[in-house]
Amino acid sequence: MDTPNPQHDASSAAAAAPLDGERPRGPDRRQRATPMLSRYSFFGGRRRAGRRDGEIENVYVDMYSPRLTALLLIFFALTVADSVLTLVYLGKGGREFNPVAQWMIDQGAVFFVLFKGVLSGLCLLFVMLHKNFKPARLALGIGFGFYFLLGVYHLVLQVLAMQG
Repeated sequence: MDTPNPQHDASSAAAAAPLDGERPRGPDRRQRATPMLSRYSFFGGRRRAGRRDGEIENVYVDMYSPRLTALLLIFFALTVADSVLTLVYLGKGGREFNPVAQWMIDQGAVFFVLFKGVLSGLCLLFVMLHKNFKPARLALGIGFGFYFLLGVYHLVLQVLAMQG
């Protein structure tokens, strides 16, 4: 059983006490880590890094850099371009080999582009929220590389379709 530390308790109480004699507004929120989702996640964020010095990995924040935002928007544009270029290629007599994508295409072109866009957007939102976690950064790098190469592949298909 832990014995109470009076010195620690006194310093904790002093740190939590208001400096100007006002009453505290509620429990000290600094005792909890920043949650993955909060009311600040998308509007009016306050935290760009961890609360304590050295906290950079495996922590949630509620403010995101313009660089990350731009990268995610480019990634999203690549996924939408992929769906549109797929439809263009299919219109020229191409064939879709992915059975899931083919099912979505069978539901209609608008359904395909919207469904893939929403699904991609949700995945990118998840990666954004987890930007300080190594697996999320790895997934972003792999996904970005994949869609970049897929865009090059689509360009080759378009050139071949125009020649043939």
